[in-house]
Amino acid sequence: MEFELLDWMAQSGHDRVLAVQEARSGLRAWIALHHPRHGRAYGGIRVWNYRSEAEAALDALRLSQAMTYKCVLAGVAGGGAKTVVMADQILDRPRAMARLGEKIQELGGVYRAGPDVGFTVADQEALAKRTHFLAHHGSGLRPAGEATAEGAEYGIRAGLEFLDGECRLEEKVVAIQGLGAVGMALAARLIQAGAKVIGADPDSERTRRAEALGVQVVDAGAIVDAPADVFSPCALGGSLHDLTIQRLRVRLVAGAANNVLARPDHARLLDDRGILFIPDFVLNAGALIEGAGFEREGRTDWQPELLRIGQTVKRVLQRARDDRSTTVEAAHQVAREMLQREIQKTKNRAGASS
Repeated sequence: MEFELLDWMAQSGHDRVLAVQEARSGLRAWIALHHPRHGRAYGGIRVWNYRSEAEAALDALRLSQAMTYKCVLAGVAGGGAKTVVMADQILDRPRAMARLGEKIQELGGVYRAGPDVGFTVADQEALAKRTHFLAHHGSGLRPAGEATAEGAEYGIRAGLEFLDGECRLEEKVVAIQGLGAVGMALAARLIQAGAKVIGADPDSERTRRAEALGVQVVDAGAIVDAPADVFSPCALGGSLHDLTIQRLRVRLVAGAANNVLARPDHARLLDDRGILFIPDFVLNAGALIEGAGFEREGRTDWQPELLRIGQTVKRVLQRARDDRSTTVEAAHQVAREMLQREIQKTKNRAGASS
């Protein structure tokens, strides 16, 4: 995989990218800071197998840029960041995470880290011994998955209202791919609201718990084919691609996983099939809103801010309709315009004070 790192950073507006390594622990990681608005950048730590260092770096760049858009659209006073750790290179995982924690601490609070795919509770404990810039850890907030699920519910309601003129969940069918912390919490909320939930996960313990909640469990490979009103990918990213999109039997895709689409242009393929898509970085901002808000204000009840996720979803969907663009293009454009207005206001204030 070939790409020019500095050129990519310049084109996407990245502030800095740090390469982190330690031979003894096998730590090899990239920390990407896209746009530290208000002196802070938020983003999770992903521990994953990559084919090359370049692929890992590019993933960090893309994910951190998406986090900036996520912060802007969610009304969070901060920008985007992301850490990716090359999982298959690790020799001593606790030591590697402790070393990574030291590097995050050295950034002096510019980067506020959180969990992402492959980042375990044990990783969090090891990291937290070396840095206190770890979102949610020891904060007293509810689990991040519950906050994300609440925001996702409001976004799903907004999507259904856009399609049907009402946001009722009663008798709607939602197929959830992945019954981890977010998927399970979302399933519970939707069932309580009167929806029928179909779910799938390769983990048998999770499926047993889901069945106890009232979820109709199907084979993990069959969830994409399930007839439903909504398909909600809540597992790994990239689950929607050329093949799986053709198998969908739904009207709305609204998933809380990061990077639901294998490629951004898959949003056009969903459009071509008449399936409305809510961009994941708009929908899954609940934990970010709660974590960042608690850090700044100490509040634990952020329901009014979470409800605004639904309002933002409506704005993005309407913008896509007006511009005849995909919802991903519309969300990016709305975020860029908001960011540009903010930058211009800062320049104006600086000019007025000089």
